[in-house]
This record gives sequence, structure tokens and C-alpha cells, in this order.
Amino acid sequence: MVKIIREPGSGKTKEIMGLCAAEGATFVCRNPEAMLVKAKSYGYDITIISYIEFLQESSKYLPNCYLDDIDEFLAAIGCDIKGFGGNI
Repeated sequence: MVKIIREPGSGKTKEIMGLCAAEGATFVCRNPEAMLVKAKSYGYDITIISYIEFLQESSKYLPNCYLDDIDEFLAAIGCDIKGFGGNI
């Protein structure tokens, strides 16, 4: 598992797109059309799908995928997080 945790606007999405390009992985996000434009501006030719498409056919994409904005993904599937833990 890869977790990229930094401030907004710090290049997290670009880094994830770079990992997808290097590994041939699928990029999963809320708005594939907008992210495709962003990926092309970075020079990446990657497969980009929506959260919905991922949920409908996750076995097709796992384990070779990266989810952009996990909080947004969890909200999109109706997961109301009350708390979380982590290691540093």
C-alpha cells in the first residue's frame, strides 16, 4: 500500500499519475474526464476510470490501481468515517 499524505496543491495527484505511468496501473478518481486532461498536461498516457466503474469491475483492475483522494472515494460509496488510526 502506498499512502501519499501532504498539503493540498503539493503534487500528490501528479505523483500518483507518475506511479500509474511507470507501473502500467489504472488511475481511479471521481472525474476521469478532468483527470485525463491533467494527465496529458503532465505527459502521461494512463488509463483513468471513475470510482463507479472501479466498484462495478474492481476485479478487473485490482491489484494494479491507484485511488486518487481516498476520502472522496469513501464518501462516494457512502462510508461515513467516524475516526481513523495510522502509523508514522
